[in-house]
Amino acid sequence: MDYRIDTPFAHTPEPPAGELGAALGYNVRRLRTEQHLTKQTFAMMVGIGRPFLDKIESGEADPRLSLVIRLADALSVTPEDLLALSL
Repeated sequence: MDYRIDTPFAHTPEPPAGELGAALGYNVRRLRTEQHLTKQTFAMMVGIGRPFLDKIESGEADPRLSLVIRLADALSVTPEDLLALSL
């Protein structure tokens, strides 16, 4: 018996989690530096420590959705923009 749900998303594979983390880190770092924000200042803006921001930017962290939203708000972009594999 096939339990597959036939939706537009049923055949769309998700990128590996590592790729999303790398995309998030790259996009956060690029946007932060374009806005001339230091790591310390930006970390304070979103309410995290600078070491955790380092992990996000290097793709090592797996932040909660609520933090991704705060990062996006602070950078004046959408969460989808931060998770885009290429901008």
